Amino acid sequence: MVLVVAMVAGIPLLGLTLRFSLKPALEAFIRLREAQLGAHPETAQLRERVAYLERVLEAHGLLESRPPLALPPGSERSVGTSVGLKDRERV
Repeated sequence: MVLVVAMVAGIPLLGLTLRFSLKPALEAFIRLREAQLGAHPETAQLRERVAYLERVLEAHGLLESRPPLALPPGSERSVGTSVGLKDRERV
């Protein structure tokens, strides 16, 4: 009887204990490997796409030459209502 209870209750509890104790260590190891190998290939592709889009916008004169200004903290929510539209942005 003791063996049956130990197998029915003990094995799942042991599995859950191992899962929750090993998960942080495995995630840290995965992050370490990602840092050693460099960024994901998707990130490099996205950077290339953004650079291409910026070149296209510059060619059409839609990209301003000055860098964007940083927003003050806490103003992210009100950006949509307080920013005026330029003539070329109205469609």
